[in-house]
Amino acid sequence: MILSIDIGGTNTHGVLMDDGKVKSAHTVEGKEPGDVRDCFGILSKKAGNEGFGLVLTGGGARKMQPADFPVPFRAIDEIEAIGAGGELLSGRKDIFVVSIGTGTAFVSVRGGRCEHVGGTGVGGGTIHGLSGLMLGLDPDGAEEAARGAGGNLDITVGDIVGGSLGRIPSHATASNFGRARRGSGGPEAASSLLTMIAESIGVMAFFAAKTRGQEGSILICGRVAINKIIKEKIVYTIGMFGGKASIPKDAEFCAAMGAAVLGSKGRG
Repeated sequence: MILSIDIGGTNTHGVLMDDGKVKSAHTVEGKEPGDVRDCFGILSKKAGNEGFGLVLTGGGARKMQPADFPVPFRAIDEIEAIGAGGELLSGRKDIFVVSIGTGTAFVSVRGGRCEHVGGTGVGGGTIHGLSGLMLGLDPDGAEEAARGAGGNLDITVGDIVGGSLGRIPSHATASNFGRARRGSGGPEAASSLLTMIAESIGVMAFFAAKTRGQEGSILICGRVAINKIIKEKIVYTIGMFGGKASIPKDAEFCAAMGAAVLGSKGRG
């Protein structure tokens, strides 16, 4: 068995895997060493008396010291972990992984090779920061508010040109927050905020994937991918341009799962 922990810029995700399958998974809201040890403690109890190897990945892995755990650990490169997790979750060797954490990373996987294509600072941290700054809400509150919105504060393509524009439908966004004025807020602002973030990631993901000829095989992963509004809008945006995206079960544990696979093979 392998206990794998992905230490991100905001949260900590861990999995206990046995023979390539998830036996248990857990997320801790936090990224500090104490949060990581909490995640380890919960998952190690799931292992019972069975022995396991420990691997760490993510930007926070470098902060951890051998003395933090009762067993030795190996650090796994985050990009390699995202790629391996994408292969495992998709069952494909040719896949473009969009990992949405605090920010967003684009990883092309082909023939067993992972390539970091790039990314964007727009991600879960953006939702958290702007939801608090603009709406006084946490991300869950922003999602709940957006569900109750009767519309949003955006200007559509149809508003400007009177209809569709090539493959872009009339209801597509031409200007995020284009209708907003001083004092605008409430559910409509929440809807526009999540739309802006989802569409920004979706557009960038499509064109990044297209540079690698993988726009038809995009896999969306990371904790933000379980936000229903975000995931629906990202998948729709990618499809609007002619791409195809999917969001697998256990999407938030992609990097942790990939690190476990690599760790079991002595790679990473």
